[in-house]
Amino acid sequence: MFKTVKSKIIVFIILMLAALMTVFISYVTVFRMKTMQLMLHSYAFSVNSFVQEMNEKIIRMEDNSEDLALIGTLYYNTDKNVTLTYETIKNIFVNYENSLGGGIWFKPYVVDKAQKRVCFYVFRNEDNKLIPDETFASEEYDYPNQIWYKQIMEKVNKENNIAWSMPYYENQGSMKLMITVGSGIYQGDKLIGISTVDWDIGSIFDDISQMKPLENGFSFFQKRNLIKDSFAVFANTDYDFIIASNDPYLDNNELIGKPLSSIPWYDKNLKNVTYIDYHGHKYVPYVRTAKNGMMLIICVPKSSMFHEVNRFVLNLLLLLTVFGITIPAFLYWALNHNIIDPIGKLISIAKKVSHGEDVEIKLEKPEEFAQLASTFDKMTHDIKTAAKEKEKLNSELMLAQSIQKSSLPNTFPAFPERTEFDIYAAMDAAKEVGGDFYDFYMLGDNRFMFLIADVSGKGVPAALFMMTVKTYIANLAQLNYSPKELIEVINNNVCKNNKQEFFITMLAGICDIETGKLSLINCGHNLPLIKRQNGDYEYLNLPSNIVLGVFDNAKFEIYETSLEQGDVIFTYTDGVTEATNEKGELFGENNLLADLNSIKDETNIPQILSHIKKSVVEYMGNVSQSDDITMLIFKYQNTTSENEKIFKTDADTKNYKPFYTWLHEVCKDWNIDDELTNKIDMCSEEIFANIAFYAYPNPPGPIEISFKKNEDEFILIFTDGGVDYNPLAKPDPDITLPPEQRPVGGLGIFMVKEMVKDIKYERTDDKNILTLIF
Repeated sequence: MFKTVKSKIIVFIILMLAALMTVFISYVTVFRMKTMQLMLHSYAFSVNSFVQEMNEKIIRMEDNSEDLALIGTLYYNTDKNVTLTYETIKNIFVNYENSLGGGIWFKPYVVDKAQKRVCFYVFRNEDNKLIPDETFASEEYDYPNQIWYKQIMEKVNKENNIAWSMPYYENQGSMKLMITVGSGIYQGDKLIGISTVDWDIGSIFDDISQMKPLENGFSFFQKRNLIKDSFAVFANTDYDFIIASNDPYLDNNELIGKPLSSIPWYDKNLKNVTYIDYHGHKYVPYVRTAKNGMMLIICVPKSSMFHEVNRFVLNLLLLLTVFGITIPAFLYWALNHNIIDPIGKLISIAKKVSHGEDVEIKLEKPEEFAQLASTFDKMTHDIKTAAKEKEKLNSELMLAQSIQKSSLPNTFPAFPERTEFDIYAAMDAAKEVGGDFYDFYMLGDNRFMFLIADVSGKGVPAALFMMTVKTYIANLAQLNYSPKELIEVINNNVCKNNKQEFFITMLAGICDIETGKLSLINCGHNLPLIKRQNGDYEYLNLPSNIVLGVFDNAKFEIYETSLEQGDVIFTYTDGVTEATNEKGELFGENNLLADLNSIKDETNIPQILSHIKKSVVEYMGNVSQSDDITMLIFKYQNTTSENEKIFKTDADTKNYKPFYTWLHEVCKDWNIDDELTNKIDMCSEEIFANIAFYAYPNPPGPIEISFKKNEDEFILIFTDGGVDYNPLAKPDPDITLPPEQRPVGGLGIFMVKEMVKDIKYERTDDKNILTLIF
């Protein structure tokens, strides 16, 4: 009856009625969240209402100040009746019940050249009666030097004629802590005085103290019950000072007039914060902006606000916990017996299979799992077969990759015996094999050809076609064609054998190494860059011919230029400039140009390619390489001389053998006898080994050996860019001592000193230069 998973699911559906308990818990959770949100929004509404009331008070005080400014203007332009002015001010203050007092303050001597101070001030006494106070115009008060007067005078202007002072204590008149709003009094465009209205900070505290939520229930402001530990701050954000505060953990009197940063919990982004942690409590901050940069912050303790809701939800969850443990326990037993155990058996068998064991995957029940096991068994055999095929394919691809790499020149320096030029190239395929290629070879004794190309497509087909075309070009280049004839013959051969309809972009150069004449042929390829000696890299604007392999008998235009000593040609495929980053943006020609011109050391051309490859890889980030990246760089040296030969290689002892061959060939050409040749060889081998071991501890770096001759001397100059190392600094060994008593080392350099006519060392431009004279 219960042999199939389907029949078991029917039983489980009945048990899943317990899921209704989960729905109920979800409902309670949503109820709690919604109730808390309602409480937060209700309090926010109340705060907004309070801020609106405060805005109205601020606006009324600013209106009061502007009305007084009009009275000041009227007084200045009429008969200057003092009694009438005081009465008018008192009548205005009757309409502004929240104003503590205020007045009109003219600049010194502006009303009367003989009278320094002219002002009018009215304040409310304890009986709320408006009383004029003429003592403010006396010598004792000196209102032009009061802080509030200076602050308002500095801030008012014709465009914004309202300004607020910082809080201050008025020790004459009202004897209260207050803040003042003022307006400018103008005669034309000239500021002749200000009008002011005072606001009692104590009244602000009284208003803020009313802003408290209820301790019980979800509604606010019904019985004005206060929540313990809630507090508020009133401040001016335009000028960054605190007007009023009742923080229970701070000295609020000290805070008045201080910047908001004086409050440890304050942050400019406080309005975006749900809770703040302060003295071990979480507070809900309500931040509201009032008129003219005023800001009100009310912090309500979260624990008190949501106390009743949390207690109700906790009791309900405790009740549901009993059901929540019993029902899942039973469901777990049923599922474990009927589903989990069979799956566990399949997993155990699968692990054995993954370890290479030949195991039959088989289950008898339930029926669905028996069918699944049979399917897994067949799939396992198929995967093993596919894995063997993939392993064979990978092996073949690795072999193809090895063949392709070996077909490209990869030994550098490629022509250590040639001092007229230097060349270096590298290719990184996007797949195991690629369609890019490069090549270079001598055409006779004096012409040198280099090329870089990109076959359309990728993978094995492109790689096979690449190798075919590379062979065509290498063979045809040796037939002594002119550059124009050569490229036409190459194109016709590619078209003739192009059944797959590939096409090739190619840039080829043929350089006469004696004269520096360079012929460049651009077949739809990326423009190369040239760097003249002591100049910057720039793109060569070559004529772009048609790509190879499309039309036979096509005509091609050749670009010719001349290279001087130190000129560099940099070529590349579109895998460099079309590399993309995570935003889909191309590396581009501008980045390539900027990177090349940022390279300071131009003597080591392999490092130039390494620098560009590193820049491209860093630009791509996590984006996989989608195209082959190939670069070739050619540097024209033109240092050939009958009296000087140069050899370049890496300072590795295994490279001494080709240097040995080159050295002996030069000695033979210069008719140096065998005795001197052997002496030069022995000294060179010692110096070469010293540079390899000491100048380049790890890894080996470049070394250049210059061999010169004059009428009576032969000069060998060893130059390397390794660490600062002077082989002549070590004292000569005492050869009179028995061998076992001599210190280790120094004998080889001593031998060199004995065999040469002179030996010199210098450190110049971070390079070690050792000169041997024979």
